[in-house]
Amino acid sequence: MGPSLARDDSGEEHSIRSTAAADVIPLRPGLAASELTDKGGVTDGQVASWWEKMYRDMHRTLTDEQTAEAHRITSAGFGLLIDGARAAGILTEAQASYLTGMAVEAVRAPDFVSREQ
Repeated sequence: MGPSLARDDSGEEHSIRSTAAADVIPLRPGLAASELTDKGGVTDGQVASWWEKMYRDMHRTLTDEQTAEAHRITSAGFGLLIDGARAAGILTEAQASYLTGMAVEAVRAPDFVSREQ
């Protein structure tokens, strides 16, 4: 699969898939939507910083309310896709729960970026 692309305001396409290990979203082992207190050593700020870096690479920021709201809507949509995959038996309960936890963190990311700015 080729790199994912996104367009900035000028219409120019940019890669949003990095091959550098440092640019990978911080994962929280054992995370489930109901276990957001079990952070696995990764802070909410670190997760939010990863998302903010991706947006800044696209000349945007999650501190902008419209961008933050679009991010929240998209992340919530990702959560609905996970629910559909769980219902169809494509994902196990454990897999779906882990991914749902990540979607919840994505929805919350703008709240933590705003605090750090």
